[in-house]
Amino acid sequence: MTKKYGVLTLKIDKDKNLILETEIDEKILKKRKVVYIYYGKSSLYIGKSNKLEQRHKQHKREENFDYSNLIILHGNLVSKNLDYIEKVLINLFITDNDKTAKEGKKRKVRNKKSGDDCEYTNLEKEIDANVITPFWENELNELKLVKLKTIAKVKNNILFKYSPFFTLNKQQKEIIDRILSKDGNYLIEGGAGTGKTVLLTNLAAKIYEKYDGKKKIAVVVKSNWKKNGEKIFKNYGIEEVTVDTWNKIILNQKKYDYILVDEAHRLPYKYGGGQMAPDFKGLSNEKYSLKSLEKLGKSLILFYDEKQAIRPSDTPVDYFQEYFKNKKFQKFSLGTQFRISVNDKNKKYTADDYLKGIKYVLQLSEDNSFDKEVFNNSNKDSYFGLVDSIADLFKYIERMDNLIQDSQNRVIAGYTRKWKSKNDSTQLDWIEGERGWKWNSTHVNWINRENSRKEIGCVHSIQGIDINCVGLIIAKDLIYREGKVIANLKEYCDKYGRTDNIDELTGLIKNIYYVLATRGIDGIRIYIEDKELRNYFMRTLGIKKMK
Repeated sequence: MTKKYGVLTLKIDKDKNLILETEIDEKILKKRKVVYIYYGKSSLYIGKSNKLEQRHKQHKREENFDYSNLIILHGNLVSKNLDYIEKVLINLFITDNDKTAKEGKKRKVRNKKSGDDCEYTNLEKEIDANVITPFWENELNELKLVKLKTIAKVKNNILFKYSPFFTLNKQQKEIIDRILSKDGNYLIEGGAGTGKTVLLTNLAAKIYEKYDGKKKIAVVVKSNWKKNGEKIFKNYGIEEVTVDTWNKIILNQKKYDYILVDEAHRLPYKYGGGQMAPDFKGLSNEKYSLKSLEKLGKSLILFYDEKQAIRPSDTPVDYFQEYFKNKKFQKFSLGTQFRISVNDKNKKYTADDYLKGIKYVLQLSEDNSFDKEVFNNSNKDSYFGLVDSIADLFKYIERMDNLIQDSQNRVIAGYTRKWKSKNDSTQLDWIEGERGWKWNSTHVNWINRENSRKEIGCVHSIQGIDINCVGLIIAKDLIYREGKVIANLKEYCDKYGRTDNIDELTGLIKNIYYVLATRGIDGIRIYIEDKELRNYFMRTLGIKKMK
């Protein structure tokens, strides 16, 4: 296969001049649009230029110029996409640098931000496949500039997935521009996989840059995402951004110019039932955590999906709607699907068909305008499939581990078994025949723990997390009776998620399975324990046989 790019590697002498060997080298420096990487023993810098010869003269006057080599990436595809390639390479190197730092081989990335803004277009896949991936895995690998040798390993890292300088689409960029142009309260609504968290990290970074770090910013996240959030902002050089849980922000009583709330649908209120201890402390002065946060921030920006509220302590939808109206929130809706990538051969359907079908079959929506073929592709490696057992789910993710290089594939489920292994590591929580499995051993960063491959993750360990391929157990806490998908209280084991109101519980458990069924990027297999529910799924989605 013919390479779609060229690479020129030059040495830099003790006087900081480039050592040129041919006339072609000189022409590339003077006339080509290029992306370049300076590197030495302890640092590197990624940039782009239309006239690198002149740009180098500027660079070598910099006080910290201590580089020994220069790599120049050029070619027609490169010259037409300088901004995108520069941005992605910076994100890749910052992510890789975190890996090398752990091993004592850190090479500092001197870029303070990730290049100029550029919008996502359909060309990115071509550029990634024909330029960035081979450049990273071949030339940069041969020069021993990277630790993570495959692009897949880098892109699975949380630092890359949620980079605050991620390439945004036109809609996301317009939302950020609107918010930056006028302070106020904002609501960003979007379903699973529409890029809410990426938009949040980018928005926090843009606010930070606009005011040169002088505005006080808080980012409110779930406890299983706190360390990730802190790590992301720290590695990208965005200092003085507070990342914490809602109750810690409230208890600290520090005032902020901006409070950005991820997973705002999970903000709790005093509802009168059994609540977790942190809820009582954070809600000591107000019934609604949203009201307490409002008092601490001049501008409140909420990222929200009403279909992802999963406990009775989550603030009710009708309260949110009234609150947005009274406080005059400006509303934006995200529609583009980023997470789910349905790449079945000869397909006519899309990720949106899958999402519509899942909402419809769970009776969360009455919109049946989806292509049923997404659920009925007979290819064993197609995006969707129903299977006959939990063991089949583990076989599926093991196959995907081998099929998709460096992928993260996990089995997950609703909270429908007691967590015996929490207090006794010899106990198994899930039993099927002679086989058994444990629940997730932790809810913090569970997916990145090695033993997570052999465990079953509950919703609290994966909400807001992307997984390549999912094996999902829909257990008997959700059943089908007399034409309705309903909750089965006897089979639901989350003591903080229980309510005697069967309609309310049904809505929450449907939301749980909506969350679980929309985690998979590259594929999903589902095992349904209740026979009547399984038959209903097959009839409604047009599924002819199991996989």
